[in-house]
Amino acid sequence: MQTAKLIVRFFIIYLKSKMEYRFSFYMDIGINIFTYFINYLGLWVVLLKFQEIKGWEFYDILWLYNLNLFSYGIACLIFWTPMRSLESMISDGSFDLILTKPMNPFLNMILKQSYHGFLGHIFLGIFIFVICSPHIGINWSITKVIYFLLAIFGATCIHSAILVGTGAVSFWTVKSNSVMNAVIYGVRNFIDYPLSIYSKSIKFMLTFIIPYAFVNYYPAAYLLNKNETSSYLYLGAPAIGIVMFIIAYLFWFTGIRSYKGTGS
Repeated sequence: MQTAKLIVRFFIIYLKSKMEYRFSFYMDIGINIFTYFINYLGLWVVLLKFQEIKGWEFYDILWLYNLNLFSYGIACLIFWTPMRSLESMISDGSFDLILTKPMNPFLNMILKQSYHGFLGHIFLGIFIFVICSPHIGINWSITKVIYFLLAIFGATCIHSAILVGTGAVSFWTVKSNSVMNAVIYGVRNFIDYPLSIYSKSIKFMLTFIIPYAFVNYYPAAYLLNKNETSSYLYLGAPAIGIVMFIIAYLFWFTGIRSYKGTGS
């Protein structure tokens, strides 16, 4: 809890410093909102022609896509810049300075770097949730509200784990951003649409190898009463993220123990 409070406090300080240049600050957020708004329009164009995909109508898929974007924005707000910069810091030797500080190096990385542009993902995500809610027919009960909040938390943990895990590859190879790009901009795109449209091999990959399906498909299928797979997968979705993040965190520190510097 203290760590969470510390992250929030440092992020507030970061925002105050960025707000000194307000035009640039709002432009960074606005560009992200515009970019993903175009993606939402793309979904609308696809569904305008096909009406539905495997029983998923436009607002169902919009909700599905939004679960991914919203949780991704939260994760990237904290972990994107630290994990992306790890490659260059190891390459030029500046990561060694992190190790000399009397502080958890992982936390040090998180607190030193952030990128406010991902607030655009979050603001747009909230807006789309509000737009979708009257159209998707979810009967909100206390149980479903709790599940939804836990699902968002779990999805954020999954995105965070993948950022941390792929970033940690730098400790062995120095270069890791290509791996991160392949996963985030390649594999993650599969979950823009319902898992039910894919082959068994892709379903298996997205459930058990790179479990992106737990970010949005299983939570959305449960909340929208799609009944397309085992209830264990629906209910286990929030827990998967926590487990993944713990594994990624331990993997990151395994990388530090293997790290010998670059000699720069």
